[in-house]
Amino acid sequence: MSNFSQPSDHTAISNDAHKCLKETTIFLAEYASTLEAVGVQTSRIQANTIRIAKSFGYWCNIMMFPKTISITLHDEGREHSYTYVKKTPSMGLNFKINMKLSHLSWEALDKKLSLATLWEKFNSVISEPRESPWTVLILVSFANACFCRLFDGNYTSMAIVWIATFIGFYIRQQLTKRKWNVLAIFTISSFVSTMIGATDFLFIHGGTEDISLGTSMLYLVPGVPLINGVMDIIDHNALNGIARITNATLLIICIALGISITVMILNIDASIFTKVVRPNVVMAAVADGLYAAIAGLGFAVISNPPRKALAYSAFLACVGHGIRYFLMHYPSLMLDQVSASTIAGFSIGLLAIPFAMHLHYPAEGFAFPALLPMVPGLFAYKSVINIINIVRQTKEFTIKNVGDFFHNSTLTTLVMFGMVAGCVIPIFVFRRQSFSVTRKRGN
Repeated sequence: MSNFSQPSDHTAISNDAHKCLKETTIFLAEYASTLEAVGVQTSRIQANTIRIAKSFGYWCNIMMFPKTISITLHDEGREHSYTYVKKTPSMGLNFKINMKLSHLSWEALDKKLSLATLWEKFNSVISEPRESPWTVLILVSFANACFCRLFDGNYTSMAIVWIATFIGFYIRQQLTKRKWNVLAIFTISSFVSTMIGATDFLFIHGGTEDISLGTSMLYLVPGVPLINGVMDIIDHNALNGIARITNATLLIICIALGISITVMILNIDASIFTKVVRPNVVMAAVADGLYAAIAGLGFAVISNPPRKALAYSAFLACVGHGIRYFLMHYPSLMLDQVSASTIAGFSIGLLAIPFAMHLHYPAEGFAFPALLPMVPGLFAYKSVINIINIVRQTKEFTIKNVGDFFHNSTLTTLVMFGMVAGCVIPIFVFRRQSFSVTRKRGN
């Protein structure tokens, strides 16, 4: 006769419950960490993850840190729980994964999908190929050339910036593929692009040499992480928001380092800035809007959105930038750039809601690329030039450059915060609609 007693039914049931909790928690941690890796805003990650847990009848507590996610699941009676900590994987921005995994969370709730089915659909989504690197390369080059035009660069500058962007972004793609450190990638790409941009100073003298140099590396500006960071802070997810802004700031410092090396090697005086006056404000606003549409479309492609979303992003960029230009230059208005950017951002956010409901696509997927042409890259560039001049020039000029640096850097910060805050206000006001647009009813 055996000395070991058979486990009771209660023990067997308890083991089964614990096993189910464990398996579900591991899936949810993988799901949430993937969303964070592809650039999804923190509140949406939390809402999607909790929604899937709810489909299994579980209570979910999720804690998000800059590089890890901790998830604890409880069964309905709070008798069993399981906690799992997952490191955030290294993945590029990918709005298509954002959309499809958001769809999956609603499908899990509405159809009560099994865990095996969720894993199958999840793996299918994350294994989908990205947009062709050559397509991205060409569109980003045109986008940055149009960005150059938005800062009053002439056609010569646009051509130079197109070449600088093409070569610099190609280097970025190749170094990323070889898994180089991202800080080194941004420094090298910025240096190469600005060296090409500086050819306008050295050989061509096309008339807007400073714009050629100052916009040649703006394709590197980490607009989406900056926007996500500000959005997280406004939405009371300060830890993640500060971490995202800090990471973006490090990348901006690397961009500035690349510019600094170029300016010091070539001994270029980049302290004179072109200012173009356009007499017909309405036509100039329309033209700016059209160039912004191309820029918005090109920058959107970097984040790998669904192709059907590109036209909407281009339209929103056109409307937003056109509104900002008109508000800043129409004689009876003449708003400052911070106020005009905030109003333009609000317009983009407001229009993004119905577009998102129509395409079942997160509103920020339209809004963020549309905001990128309004990123105050030239003021950031001027701040870098001020720092270089502080090091290189006499005491008299140093004092002036210190003042100019604080002016340009403060303006850069306020414009960024204003346009993002304006954009996210409609998303937060219509929060229920914004977070349920990915739900496809009747499917």
